[in-house]
Amino acid sequence: MVSFQLTLELYGFLPIILPIVSAIIIAIIGKFTENKGFLGTVNSLMILIATYFTIRNFMTVLKTGVPIVASYNAYLPPIGSCLEIDLLSAFFAMLFTFIGLCVSIYSIGYMEKEGIRNYFMLLSILIASLVGVVYAGDFFTLFIFYEMLGVSAYILVAFYKNEEAIEAAVKYLIMGAAGSALILYGLALIYGLTGTLNMALVMKIMSNTQISYELYPILVLFLVGFGVKAAIFPMHSWLPDAHPAAPSGISAMLSGVVIKAGLYAMFRTLFILFYGKNVMQGYFWNINISLIFAGIAVLTVTIPNFIALVQKDIKRTLAYSSIYNMGIVFAGIAIGTKLAIAAALFHILNHAVAKALLFMDSGAFITEAKTREIEELRGIGKKMPVSGLTFVIGSLSLAGLPPLAGFYSKFLLIWAAILAIFDGNIVGYIIAITLAINATVSLGYYFGSLVRNIWFVSEPSERAKDAREFSKTIAVSEILLVIVIVCVSFLPFIVMDIFTKIVESLLNTNAYINAVISS
Repeated sequence: MVSFQLTLELYGFLPIILPIVSAIIIAIIGKFTENKGFLGTVNSLMILIATYFTIRNFMTVLKTGVPIVASYNAYLPPIGSCLEIDLLSAFFAMLFTFIGLCVSIYSIGYMEKEGIRNYFMLLSILIASLVGVVYAGDFFTLFIFYEMLGVSAYILVAFYKNEEAIEAAVKYLIMGAAGSALILYGLALIYGLTGTLNMALVMKIMSNTQISYELYPILVLFLVGFGVKAAIFPMHSWLPDAHPAAPSGISAMLSGVVIKAGLYAMFRTLFILFYGKNVMQGYFWNINISLIFAGIAVLTVTIPNFIALVQKDIKRTLAYSSIYNMGIVFAGIAIGTKLAIAAALFHILNHAVAKALLFMDSGAFITEAKTREIEELRGIGKKMPVSGLTFVIGSLSLAGLPPLAGFYSKFLLIWAAILAIFDGNIVGYIIAITLAINATVSLGYYFGSLVRNIWFVSEPSERAKDAREFSKTIAVSEILLVIVIVCVSFLPFIVMDIFTKIVESLLNTNAYINAVISS
């Protein structure tokens, strides 16, 4: 029994430890060689092993139904800081390490030699921080990893050290620092109310507490604080600036996983504090909170979606599309039903994989054509068939074209909103209409701008006519992501069934509390 527990704890730590070990190894080896193939291979192998353990953690929790709890100091939960791996955090960690692996492989071919040691070190720390955020079993641990995530992301956005990159990084830094200050203040208020920062114990204490107006400042602090990293409107403005300035692999990380980590932290915190309290028939959040969430979702879906229509820069278009898709996910959270939350998780998977793919593809296009202007990239897809075809598949999935994966998650979210209407939830009307209208609007840039210009033109532009596929590692990373999109597209109901189980385990709060506190 002791060895079994120690083994589980070891698995819990490894997905965080391995990327950090990778960063240390690269720091040492990088003093003797700047060979990007060698450094990138070392980093990719370490992230591959970390991905294996995140998958193993997920399968363990899925099979047993019991969270893995690992204490990393002299005190056990609920007093001490800890890692806690339930199905929700296990899913996010698995997604984060897989996207990180693809970006690491991609970067071997994409990145220049200069500064490559620092790049892979920071990428490894970024991945470790992402896993730490979702594995955290207490708010103190979550905040520490959240700050590590922010610092590594700020530096990577500024990696090219030109005026555009530094300006974008400083803007991100200022907004991120302000958001972190609000989060810290919110955590202080939680500690003042409950006397602990352990998530399970806070949930147990708050389960007996009705929502009062005194708790709304905490709601606002976390919505705004975590909303910066999650790119929720109106805290989204750093993202369209950061994407064009950052290396394309980091753009893939920002839209693919970093903003998802912000949303995870926001949802986990607000779920613990507010979900299922003072609710009316048909509602799963307090009606005031539901309306606040619905308003944020409508703005986050609609405004960036229309802005994306008029963008000329491919990376800015994709950045505004990411904000729009985060609004879609937040819409599912606003509805709050089991189906809606499961569909929101489904869309997180679809968007993370497809958007990481699109940024990798666009990076390959930009490297060859030396421009980010969509019009000047006309026809480049046929000159670079691997990047071109994968770009089309990713775009069509995000556009919601059946039978690709993105169609199912968008459809299920709209269906969840319709079912909420029948239960008397007015938020269902707001969400269903908003998602349906904006799904149509998004076709304007997915089809009318991106896919049409990249692939469906007879003659390539002057800049695109000499383009070619220039790296096998770029092609490998793109194909890995397309394989996931295709598999999910063929097995949507099996995937959705897994997400339903994740939500069911999340809603089984008593089992979660008992498992963590009694560990």
